[in-house]
Amino acid sequence: MLHAQIPGPIPAKSRNGCLSVRSDKGITLSNAWHYHSELELTWLQHTQGTRIVGSSIEPFSHNDLVLIGKNTPHAFLHEKQSMHSSQACPEAITILFRDNFLGREFFNLPELNDIHQLFYKARQGLCITDAGKMKVIPLMNKFLTADPFARILLLLEILKILTREDAHRLLITSNLNWETDDVPEERFNSVLEYTYRNFDRPISLDVISKVAHLTKESFCRYFKSKARKTYVAFLTEYRISKACSMIGNNNKTIKEIGYTCGFDSLSNFYHQFKKITTLSPLEYRQLYENSFFSCP
Repeated sequence: MLHAQIPGPIPAKSRNGCLSVRSDKGITLSNAWHYHSELELTWLQHTQGTRIVGSSIEPFSHNDLVLIGKNTPHAFLHEKQSMHSSQACPEAITILFRDNFLGREFFNLPELNDIHQLFYKARQGLCITDAGKMKVIPLMNKFLTADPFARILLLLEILKILTREDAHRLLITSNLNWETDDVPEERFNSVLEYTYRNFDRPISLDVISKVAHLTKESFCRYFKSKARKTYVAFLTEYRISKACSMIGNNNKTIKEIGYTCGFDSLSNFYHQFKKITTLSPLEYRQLYENSFFSCP
């Protein structure tokens, strides 16, 4: 079960200036689906769960690092056991900045064209690879104690690293234009929370549309406009994401995991798993156990 509490963030530093950095720990980590006008670079430590960036749904674990563009909806769904770990406190270090944080013309300079293009690609969500993490994480460690001028230099150095093709991969392959407005997302978050709590049992469109206080037809249109996919596709991908996490983190059999994740038959579980991951559950487990499976 996922941690359902959705508190506001607790800033580690003041938001005054052209960029901000904060550290959220333990139960202050948020599950809420949201978006904002700033770009976001988030480093997650000692926690695991499911990462949703636009239409991308993937499991995440310790040292997950992503760059998310402005107005790209996203959520990090932290599993409950991560919130109560006795070994290490879950933490998210987040750097927020606008695409013009050094002035409207700065990143239009020819010398900074690669970073300008990076900002555009970030609208699709960027998962930072192991090669990128090796260089970026040590720099992020310095942010919380750095003075404002040093933070600017650190961020520019990080952005330059991330422009390398081997430093990131795209999370979303289409649908760049997100329709955002100022209406709070309580309805969408209520749908997500119900899904988190009940993914292991049947969820019909009749039931979930009532959660959203919409007719079934209106709900289908509403959900697709927000998530860029149908609710059925979203639910299936979320269940497969949970299955991926379970395969890598417990001793249940593949059969047990399939039924635990809400699939009504083992054949359907195998079919959907391979359709989404391109691997069978057994192949996925073998790769995970051999330490070959990570953010490529």
